[in-house]
Amino acid sequence: MPQRPMQSLVIASLMIGSVTGALSQEGPDKNPFADPDMHPSYRAQCHEVRDLTKDRETGETRVDFSVTGPLDLVHFDGTLAYLGLCGTVPAPKVLCVTYQTNDMKVGDVVTVAGGYSRPNPDFIVLDPCLAQRLDEPAQ
Repeated sequence: MPQRPMQSLVIASLMIGSVTGALSQEGPDKNPFADPDMHPSYRAQCHEVRDLTKDRETGETRVDFSVTGPLDLVHFDGTLAYLGLCGTVPAPKVLCVTYQTNDMKVGDVVTVAGGYSRPNPDFIVLDPCLAQRLDEPAQ
């Protein structure tokens, strides 16, 4: 049965309204946050971390955060691997908690992404976290 012009207009208005609402929820272009296990639209650099995370609280639901920079800590305790980057003032330190170092060394430039938490203004923990060198293909 063909739709009447008024029904078509109402449906079109609803569709446009929902698209406009979705677009307004996208947020800034530089968004290093994503839903769990999803790739963010932007990977923060160490010097941007403080500004990009300043109003982000650790919530009850997991959100992932991604940052790229040189490693300044690589430690394996036999069970977990700890990869540290950033931390040069004014950037907060970022600690990626993962299961292996994959032969990463201090100085390697890596991208880390994982569950965001902020125990204090100068420290971010990503757990669970994945890390990869810039020259490695995306996982």
